Amino acid sequence: MRTTIVVIISLLVGASFGGIMTLGFGWGMGAASGMLMGTQAGVCLAVETARRQGGMDEAKLDALVAASVEHIRSKGSSVPLQAEIEWVRNAAGCTKLVEQLDQ
Repeated sequence: MRTTIVVIISLLVGASFGGIMTLGFGWGMGAASGMLMGTQAGVCLAVETARRQGGMDEAKLDALVAASVEHIRSKGSSVPLQAEIEWVRNAAGCTKLVEQLDQ
């Protein structure tokens, strides 16, 4: 149940963050790329929240990140700018991404 809540929150945050990033990338393909990055950022924010709350161990967090990012990548396979996106692979990568967002 807790994982489901984390995933739902990540999708909401990711969609919001993706909308904000759209302004920076422009419209068209840049907007789609911004949505992909924003959704990934939302997953990472949710993972960091789960880590702080102690709800999941590191292996489960890594599995959640890998599955979520793979799902995001599959949905954005038609976006040519996807090659320029730095994809996270595990919870440690999410920590780095969240640190970049905090700057």
